[in-house]
Amino acid sequence: MNLRNFIRINRARFFLFSILAILSPLLTIAMTALVQIETNIILSRNLPNFLIISAISLTVCIMFYALFSLTQYLLLAQTQDLNNSVKEKIVDHYFHDDRDHPVSKIQNRLTNDLELINDNYYGSLLNLIFGVVQLIAIIIYLIMLSWVLLITICIIVAISLALPKLIEKPLQKANKLISTSNEIYLDTLNDWLRGLDQLRQFAAGAKLFSVTQNASKKLEDATVKQTTYTKLLNAINGIASALFGLIIFVLTGFLVKNDLVQMSTLLIVGNFRFYLNQAINEISQARGEMKGVKSLIEEVNEAAEKVQVSDKQKTNMPTVIKTESLRLNFPNGEKLNYPDIQINQGEKILLTGDSGSGKSTLFKLILGELAPSAGKIIFEDKDGNEINPDLKAIGYLPQDPVIFPASIKENITMFNNKLDNKIEKSVEEVNLSADLQKFEEGINKQLDLDKLNISGGQRQKIVLARAQVHENDIILIDEGTSAIDQNSTIDILDKLLKSKATIVFIAHNFTEEMHELFDREIHLIK
Repeated sequence: MNLRNFIRINRARFFLFSILAILSPLLTIAMTALVQIETNIILSRNLPNFLIISAISLTVCIMFYALFSLTQYLLLAQTQDLNNSVKEKIVDHYFHDDRDHPVSKIQNRLTNDLELINDNYYGSLLNLIFGVVQLIAIIIYLIMLSWVLLITICIIVAISLALPKLIEKPLQKANKLISTSNEIYLDTLNDWLRGLDQLRQFAAGAKLFSVTQNASKKLEDATVKQTTYTKLLNAINGIASALFGLIIFVLTGFLVKNDLVQMSTLLIVGNFRFYLNQAINEISQARGEMKGVKSLIEEVNEAAEKVQVSDKQKTNMPTVIKTESLRLNFPNGEKLNYPDIQINQGEKILLTGDSGSGKSTLFKLILGELAPSAGKIIFEDKDGNEINPDLKAIGYLPQDPVIFPASIKENITMFNNKLDNKIEKSVEEVNLSADLQKFEEGINKQLDLDKLNISGGQRQKIVLARAQVHENDIILIDEGTSAIDQNSTIDILDKLLKSKATIVFIAHNFTEEMHELFDREIHLIK
């Protein structure tokens, strides 16, 4: 997300933006020149010429506001197109890098970070161009008036451009702090609000308010700090600009007194003072703000880098999964020690154990989401050779079914139209057909994650149907029928366990009849 990409996103529009960004400040100087001409005409008492120049001045003024508004629109359009492109790259990066990213971090990167860059970099770009062009035009105009004014201006500009360095590093840190604090705030909301029902049940609202207020306070403090440095930069620029403007005004008065410039120059020097202050402020502030988000731009660019996806052929799925002296240590000192386990191809295993014995954690270890502290997980092919399989090809149904704001059909096929011909069978095997009849749209029913327009049991059936449709060789199911009634669960298990897939099923409170459906049971002890 740099200036080069900003230009490339739409070269024609950027060219037009640049032309208008240059013309707009030139028109402000043209208006000042017209004021000087008007003053000379008034002194000569030439009414017709005065009316003509006044009409020209009005036209130039209207043109300025029209062109500047159009320039701002083009900048916004260019920025939004760049944002869309960067967002696509960031999502693509997070999808392919095979790393576990907190949702709050991704949200922060796609929203708050881009907004900071838009406001402080690309928004400042227009101000920088405007200020530079305006400053150059003033210098050229002053050359025609007096070389003394020109030298004075050059000294003033040199001093003014050095001012942002006083606040550059603190401003960078403040912008970084806002990004970090916003990420922590989003993460806090995600961690606590998803358990809102539990907090209500146990009247623990005070803790919720305390935690969210603390995270919000840190974000507010970071914003205040960033605003303080920005305002301090503005104040330094403002004081310097006012002082420099006064110097120009006094110097011009001296030149008029000594007949080195016309009387009308003294009248317009106020305009020059204003435009000079404006140009210096815009250049200094724009440079400071653009440098302030430099490190953030580097982070966004890193998150938008293309991830090289391996095109190597994936190895075969294992026929045997073993654990050997497997142990997982937690930061709080707790440990999970697993017995040596062997899961053979086609087996239907019921995984049971006390709460906290590590059943769900074992799945995450098998899937590579967690690294063991000791021991290892071994995958073997049919000849007993150790292999490195594609873990993404293992079907995994987590305890909390993951569904998306799309149709039931799309949630089952996971947006793969080639699997449409398998939907009907999978729906019947998980007893979802009766549920679909309750919906006017049937299998095309759109799921609303906010309003939760399906039950927990229906969610589980959809995810079970997803596993059936994709025909994974190995399926790990974590409490996959906990929200489904007992009779339906027996029926679903009876059909599910007849498949050729290797299935490991975590469950609590299964009846003896349900136990008998499995080949064997592995019981973990805490």
